[in-house]
Amino acid sequence: MFMSKYFYFPLFLFIVGCTNSSLTPISNATASNYRGEAQLLIAVDGTDDRKIRHIEIGTEEEPEGFEIYFHDNKIGEGFIAINIPTPSTNVYIKEYSLTGHYGCSRGKAGYGSGSKTIKKIVQDKVYFLGTINTSMNTMYNEMPTELMTESKRKYHYIPQSSDIEKKNIFKSHIRL
Repeated sequence: MFMSKYFYFPLFLFIVGCTNSSLTPISNATASNYRGEAQLLIAVDGTDDRKIRHIEIGTEEEPEGFEIYFHDNKIGEGFIAINIPTPSTNVYIKEYSLTGHYGCSRGKAGYGSGSKTIKKIVQDKVYFLGTINTSMNTMYNEMPTELMTESKRKYHYIPQSSDIEKKNIFKSHIRL
């Protein structure tokens, strides 16, 4: 039976799109450019069944990014701890995708990016890169209050002022 070349192309994309769960630099840079590693913490928060399927971390040194795929153990709450080479500058979440969407594709409804950038990360330090809320499919810079204790105890990270949610209280100036 004759199969057209158009049949094989989607099959190829499916196989290539579903890679192993690993943090893989996509670059021609050599390891000699780096000295050690630092740990990035990404908090995951949400009340529904969606979980993190994929994250891509961008840096100035690796413009193509570092990718991590969660095929077997998708994360739905807590922290994702990722080790990346140092020194690295202008570190940010370039892209993430959630489960609950067809296959391994990155559908528009299931993917997003971050806004927080860390200017420079250095060897043997821990940094917080933001929180992915799976229920709203959005990312924010603050750490959920319920994860602050875990960040200290498990990862030896002390939340900085930019990690703590700013509470605004609006008072009514209207007198009845």
